[in-house]
Amino acid sequence: MTRRLFIFLPLFSTLAFGFFSFLKKEDKWDVLESIQNHLFPKTKHYPSASEFEAIRYLKIVSKDNSFDRDDLEFLFRGLQEIQGRGYRNGLSFMEKEKLLKEFSQERFGENWISMVLNYTLEALFSDPLYGGNVKEIGWQSFNHNPGLPRPKKRFGVIHHV
Repeated sequence: MTRRLFIFLPLFSTLAFGFFSFLKKEDKWDVLESIQNHLFPKTKHYPSASEFEAIRYLKIVSKDNSFDRDDLEFLFRGLQEIQGRGYRNGLSFMEKEKLLKEFSQERFGENWISMVLNYTLEALFSDPLYGGNVKEIGWQSFNHNPGLPRPKKRFGVIHHV
């Protein structure tokens, strides 16, 4: 073995291990989207969370300065907790259901699921300008006529008193 190969081999193996570990780890947004879709599956009359792009909505609004950072921290803490209990995208419907039901029996889990539902409902009924309710699919499924005038900008200015 040459000296260069001897020096390069450990570096290459470390980089390769890190790369493949990265591929195996599920993205937190993907897992949260999976949970939203479990809570809001497609039905005969209503769209799924993916169809009205609930996760896109949450990503967009959570980047704005007006978004409560504590909410985002709470969402990710709950997501970490449910993943620690074995929740992942590849589980069957019944396995996901069981984990979410067990989690909802605890105060923290109940509050966390409530927050996920709250932001998912916001995405369903908000003006499409905010990133959810794509093509007004949420409004159409509930025969809702939005109020006028509709917003022209995504976020306003916060005035501190």
